[in-house]
Amino acid sequence: MDSDAVNSDLIEPRIGLHLNGEYDIDRGFHNTVIKPFLTAYFREGFEGAAGRYTKLYRDEHPAERTRADEVFSADFIRAFQVEFGLTPDEAVDGLAELMDLAVEFQNVVVETTLGDLKTRLSKTRGLSSEACEAFIRTFGIFHRPAWDKPPPGFRMKDIIPWRFRRRLSSTAKPILLFGEHDDDKVFFGAGALRLGFGYLLERSERGHLPQEFFISAEMKQYIGAVNSERGLEFARTVADQLRQIGWEVRNEVQMTELGAPAELGDVDVLAWKPTGEIQIIECKRLQLARTVAEVAEICRRFRGEAKDELDKHIQRINWIKGSPLGLQRVVGYSPDPDRIDDRLVTNTHVPMMYLSSLPIRPDKIGPLRDLPEE
Repeated sequence: MDSDAVNSDLIEPRIGLHLNGEYDIDRGFHNTVIKPFLTAYFREGFEGAAGRYTKLYRDEHPAERTRADEVFSADFIRAFQVEFGLTPDEAVDGLAELMDLAVEFQNVVVETTLGDLKTRLSKTRGLSSEACEAFIRTFGIFHRPAWDKPPPGFRMKDIIPWRFRRRLSSTAKPILLFGEHDDDKVFFGAGALRLGFGYLLERSERGHLPQEFFISAEMKQYIGAVNSERGLEFARTVADQLRQIGWEVRNEVQMTELGAPAELGDVDVLAWKPTGEIQIIECKRLQLARTVAEVAEICRRFRGEAKDELDKHIQRINWIKGSPLGLQRVVGYSPDPDRIDDRLVTNTHVPMMYLSSLPIRPDKIGPLRDLPEE
């Protein structure tokens, strides 16, 4: 934890050693950011789980199986097939066969062999030999001589246990294989398999895994496109909420329309009221940070320094407040610079809400529910 904070320049790289063997290190970042952020994160998760609690007791009958093209877009199906070497339908067939195997064994933990697994996938589910190999390669993690040496094609960050979203983890690859020969042992847990399958399929489709998790250009392009579209959708959601509480709103207002240089891009959401209040809003749809390293990474990306993800927003605010008459073309009146406000609206709780060193106040950072009604 401390090393991640030091590595991200969030605390001073200084350690105090004492004669009794104890040490002390700057805990300022932990006390002012990590602790309150994690407290709010767990509270938010608890409240969300409580709201979904009744769903656990619904009497739902199993639905008929639907095809992948009835659920997923053609772009995702194509990217999935290029990335993993099999279609989503073939992946579902493989999952179903392994779950049937657990039922047949009457055990939630299954021990079999690689040869038996391939035979069942091909004969019972009709998967080609290529699809069988792809399914095993996609959802299986192979024994290796040393845990701290990644196999070819992988990096250290794919195996370090304290990192989330690793390519080589038993979450992403819940089938454990102890060799590549037909008589080598294979283990999997039915629950872990279901969760791991859902993790890979759902998070890929929703763009919740980073582009570096994948190797194919097609999947990386899909992830970029879906995140871009959902970012725009999030900005439209922010605009709709503002309209509901009485604001006039426009999305994606080009800075050139206000008379600014083109390199300043656009304002995600511009909101105003006839009474003179104006909001300049930057919208960010972010992944929830779950470790000190991930918190540190988000804080590093949003420092308001040159070329980071907050810098352009700060530049736009400074230009608009310095040339407020440019807004008159949009809002219809001559704005008062003192009534121009700015916010960074996020889709989830973010650690920047607890940083006092940013060029934007912490109370102006956060999810939709924290937007003012006046």
